[in-house]
Amino acid sequence: MTATETPIIERGNVDSTPRPPAIIVDQLTKRFGDFTAVDHVSFTVPRGSIFGFLGPNGAGKTTTLGVMLGLIPATSGTARILNFDIHTQLPEALERTGAMVEKPALYPYMSGRDNLRLWAYLAGIDDETRVERALAEVDLTQRADAKFGSYSTGMKQRLGIATALLRDPELVILDEPTNGLDPAGQREIRALIRRLVRDGRTVILSSHLLYEVQEICTDVAIINHGKMIASGKMADVLNTRDSIEIRVDRPDDALPFLQQIPNVEDVALVDGLMVVTVDSSHTGPINRKLVEAGFDVTELRPRQRRLEDEFLTLTGTAKPEGSPDDSD
Repeated sequence: MTATETPIIERGNVDSTPRPPAIIVDQLTKRFGDFTAVDHVSFTVPRGSIFGFLGPNGAGKTTTLGVMLGLIPATSGTARILNFDIHTQLPEALERTGAMVEKPALYPYMSGRDNLRLWAYLAGIDDETRVERALAEVDLTQRADAKFGSYSTGMKQRLGIATALLRDPELVILDEPTNGLDPAGQREIRALIRRLVRDGRTVILSSHLLYEVQEICTDVAIINHGKMIASGKMADVLNTRDSIEIRVDRPDDALPFLQQIPNVEDVALVDGLMVVTVDSSHTGPINRKLVEAGFDVTELRPRQRRLEDEFLTLTGTAKPEGSPDDSD
């Protein structure tokens, strides 16, 4: 199997036939005069994945999505969506793609169902079952006849996603779908995204909530200043290596002591914790050596690499808005 072939599961059927990825972006570039918004960006979105598309504000995410969807003409490069070239086969690609890049214009005085009917009409969809299916997928059937203006923020967001599902698409692109939602609403949207993928779809999630992307996404791409700086499986991008966190009574003395222990690759003092890069099999012996040397070990646990850590390392940006450690 080549790097551009991925076994997928079709909706309702098991199919082991290798097929091209959902998206292949190749050297995509967009310039506005002398400003390069997207600079030779390349990445691949596997079929059946939840693909996180990340970058600081102004990094080029929305421009990239706009070019892929035919909303903005590319300066150079190309992309294939569901194996259709966006330059020569864009209508075929869009027929199988649903997107919520900006919040859709929905009328507050109309019901949720009538709003979807209007969107279906504007999209040339003459099939009432598509409207009912989309309402069911976002769990709004029971509130479909209520006015959109009476919906909660989470319900409004789910109806927005329903507009992207009217064509029963294979690929769904969602830009900041949990923006402005409370934790319960965010969980609802994450559960909805997981259901979409279980049904055989591929989802691209553009979000600034890094902890959310790490929780839900299988693959990720990070863009900065218009350039792609990392992409691939989440575990590969995080470059996960075993490490442990240790809290001791004398961390300044423990640091040089730990550096002398065999098999320890690195030691750093982070917020009062000793972060030790070492194979997890050596956790017990390290604890024993510290105790035997007279250190009081009050905490020892595995350390998981966070997407936020990698994001900050790769982009050199400040701590992003929306991190779970941020105060309200």
